[in-house]
This record gives sequence, C-alpha cells and structure tokens, in this order.
Amino acid sequence: MAAKRKDITPDQETSNNVLVRSIPGPVLEKMQTIANLEGVSFNDIYNLAFSRLIEAYEAKNGKVKVRPKGKGLEGI
Repeated sequence: MAAKRKDITPDQETSNNVLVRSIPGPVLEKMQTIANLEGVSFNDIYNLAFSRLIEAYEAKNGKVKVRPKGKGLEGI
C-alpha cells in the first residue's frame, strides 16, 4: 500500500493549468526525486518552487500588481 502523500502546496484560490516550454533535464530529475523522497506529488514541488520564487521577488521588489483582465479589443 502506498504511503499517503503530504500536502505542501500553498493555499490557492484557483488553479490554472499552464504548460511550461521546457525544464532542463537535471532540474526536472531533481524535482521528481525530491517529490519522491518527501512523499509529495511533483505538482506540489512545482507549485511550491514558483510560490517561493514569487515570495523572494516580492520581498526584494515589493508586491507584484497583477493586471486586471481586460476585454481585449471589444469596444474599438
């Protein structure tokens, strides 16, 4: 029986699927190894890495202001 996986993903209001162009092979292998060693999913490691990157960036540069979604070219 497989061990229960830990949940380490930071709280998120919504989840969007995004494809990344490429992850260098050695980085991908290390992320997968960490996930297996810690008993969490690869997706959890991936999300945690991006969350930590954003936290570090905001600590250095201030909060990132996300642009509101517009209506594109409507009304032109």
